[in-house]
Amino acid sequence: MRNQTAALAAASVASFLVPFMMSAVAITLPVMQVELGASAVELSWVAGSYILALAAILLPIGRLADILGRRRTFVWGTGAFVVFSLCASLAWSVVSLVVLRVVQGVGAAMILATGVAIVTELYPREERGRVMGILVACVYLGLSVGPLVGGMMTSLFGWRSVFFLCLPPGLLAWIMARGIKDEWRPARGQGFDLIGSLLYAAFVVCCVNGLTGLARPERGLPLLGGALVMGVLFVLRSRGTQYPLIDLTLFTANRVFLLSSLATLINYAGTFAVGFLLSLYLQVVKGFSPMHAGFILIVQPVVQSLLSPVAGILSDRFNAAWLASLGMAFCALGLWAMCGVGAQTGLWEIGAILALLGLGFALFASPNMSVVMGSVEPKDYSIASSLVATMRTFGMTLSMGISAVVFGFLLQDRQIAPDTIPEFLASMKIIFAVCAGLCVAGVFCSLGRVAKR
Repeated sequence: MRNQTAALAAASVASFLVPFMMSAVAITLPVMQVELGASAVELSWVAGSYILALAAILLPIGRLADILGRRRTFVWGTGAFVVFSLCASLAWSVVSLVVLRVVQGVGAAMILATGVAIVTELYPREERGRVMGILVACVYLGLSVGPLVGGMMTSLFGWRSVFFLCLPPGLLAWIMARGIKDEWRPARGQGFDLIGSLLYAAFVVCCVNGLTGLARPERGLPLLGGALVMGVLFVLRSRGTQYPLIDLTLFTANRVFLLSSLATLINYAGTFAVGFLLSLYLQVVKGFSPMHAGFILIVQPVVQSLLSPVAGILSDRFNAAWLASLGMAFCALGLWAMCGVGAQTGLWEIGAILALLGLGFALFASPNMSVVMGSVEPKDYSIASSLVATMRTFGMTLSMGISAVVFGFLLQDRQIAPDTIPEFLASMKIIFAVCAGLCVAGVFCSLGRVAKR
């Protein structure tokens, strides 16, 4: 019991820490731009390098954790995340900050690849939904309070102080992680496929940059072509080596895992752009300050944080795949309602739609994770959690790619400003309609697991 408590506490704090730092740092970017003299492109790399490193390294880290030890990787990852976060506060240039953000992303990958796997190992199946709900709630809590606390710290002490915010929760997670007594090394003695890892990382980098660059086809399409080539080479390598980075039968012979991974990708592709679009809408169309817009946008993650543990408990008592499908349906309904948002839409209506989306995401996330981890053998827990986290990243990227393409057609190179409000509102409706359609497809994808189970 004490081992379970230590693992759940460490994983919960770490699950809070990673998204908290991501959202807290995002709010400081305008101040960083002025102090470091960064261009818009350089500033985008400060935010994007962290996510890109996280996505590219997650699967190789999951494999290394199975070889070297999941507990050991989690402890090292927590320590590395804290140390390099503090180093980032001392960055002397944009380039140094980007490099430190990359290393910080590696530490985050070590946390995400192992935390869920360790908790899944220690808790029995009948309690798995409850603990997944707690972990998901911590993620949303980090996303919720990050912008508020980060903005306040930046206003009072400057952007560098935001990186110090990771010290208390980071040290707590590290201490708790060291209290875990067991170790798991299901791939002890096996080799690590370095070539396959490099091919996979190249695939991720090309895919992510290609999706985000679709607004300019001459840039995005060649990168997506490169991603296709790297993906094919990775599959061929995985089939031809004794110890592949991932056993492809995890997808080909496990329908529940395949559909769960696709459902994760679709859900994040459909919902991630909501915060981005509404932030612009509230500030440009409604004329709110960033702080006031933040207080409105916080409705969704707060609802998700409050209801995720409840959804986790329900998934222990009822069919988790049904609950996840219901959550996806609520997300589709909320996104369809967003299509009707215009210049005269009231704040109460927007708040109600955000609450509906929060309910849908809460019902989807923790039951879906419970289904994912229940569909694989214990030896595959690290790889499964790494793949699901990668699908989340791809979903977020695809969501922003859809937004970029629509903006590119309707707004072209013009800024989102008072004189382009009609074009922006038209773009927003198209994006929400596409995202709603994705989530409708996601409902059927999720329901496919019910028949199988």
